[in-house]
Amino acid sequence: MFYRFFSHRFLPYWVAISATLSILCIHMLPAVDSMLNENNVKISHVFLQSQIDYHKELPPFARRPFTTLLIDGATKNLGIRAGHSFILINFLLMFASGILLYLLSIQLKASRKTALANMLLYFSSFSILFAFFPPVFSYDEPLQYCLIFASLTLFFKQRWKWFAILFTLSAITRETSLILLPALAYLAFNDQVFNNGEPGRKKAKKLAYLLVPVLAYLVYLGIFLWTNKLVGHAQNEMASRYSCFLENFENRKNTIESITSLYAVLALPVYLTLFHYKEKGAKKRDKDFIKAFWITAMINTPIVILTAFARESRLFALPLLLLWPVFFQLFANDLTPLFSKNSLRNWIKSKTSLLVFAGLTLGNFLFCFKLYADLGLGANNFYQEYLFVLNLVLSYHVSYVLPKRKAPEK
Repeated sequence: MFYRFFSHRFLPYWVAISATLSILCIHMLPAVDSMLNENNVKISHVFLQSQIDYHKELPPFARRPFTTLLIDGATKNLGIRAGHSFILINFLLMFASGILLYLLSIQLKASRKTALANMLLYFSSFSILFAFFPPVFSYDEPLQYCLIFASLTLFFKQRWKWFAILFTLSAITRETSLILLPALAYLAFNDQVFNNGEPGRKKAKKLAYLLVPVLAYLVYLGIFLWTNKLVGHAQNEMASRYSCFLENFENRKNTIESITSLYAVLALPVYLTLFHYKEKGAKKRDKDFIKAFWITAMINTPIVILTAFARESRLFALPLLLLWPVFFQLFANDLTPLFSKNSLRNWIKSKTSLLVFAGLTLGNFLFCFKLYADLGLGANNFYQEYLFVLNLVLSYHVSYVLPKRKAPEK
């Protein structure tokens, strides 16, 4: 019965629909403040229209046209208001991104049960669960993620032409997609990932296809800037980006908000990748995916901190696009203590574990419901609660593992 439940062909679609509608409901709750609701009672058509106009008029956003075109197309063809179009397009794309992630996980040898777990983790991640809350302010990301997941599926199937086409479209949707290419190059030339030795000519061809999105995007960007007479504006834009870094750490509130934004997105994956990488039994292929995640994180994170508003948590999530599809393939065994009854019993019997957990939980509570709340950062959203649960999970794992590692061998 249990097996038949997970093998049902339509189950991934029902799970994705349920998760997407749940996220929409969270955004529309009367007690919260999101981009989608106005005065906590109705859809904020005026604000959402201003966001659409904003992305048409400002050059850094106007050069990412696809999401806006889809929203405008829905408005005109369906005869609905801008707010309805914004919600319809973005939540359809969010649903589609979950399905594409599931299919990518299957392509990467996950079981159906594991692929579903990966998809649920994706939907419960901070930058997805609160995608349209301030200051996350998602716009192009749902479409970008759809195109990236689809292109990665083609990447691992070694269908290079279609990969290059879809990945180029993802770069035009949002140019940050290109930051993934160094990690993809690492995976593309790794025999543990593709399981084959290749002649030099085939490797050169593969490299050429990886460079196509870069060249194609540069051509597109050059045409966009030239035809709109924005070459000088682009130079001024790059020069002004440094002001974002100054604002990220302008005062105590901004500093804590910036650090917490990074932490909420990357704390769990960073902790698990470091923990898993040091395990003696970790497979070479697992370590290669972890390295790909770290390559992207080490490029993307400084760029966000130096040139963007770090409080926009979605900006830190880019490396997770390489980890979400393989998350439970990599970390299921590391997370066993969280779900095993025997492990829970042993944990309860360990005084050291309970003391560590109690200390971490006290610090967790004081930060989330005292310091973070006093700065006004947890008002009208569920950020405090999310951070508290995230820290609770990490505290439990740390308090279970740390005493065992420090215990002397008999």
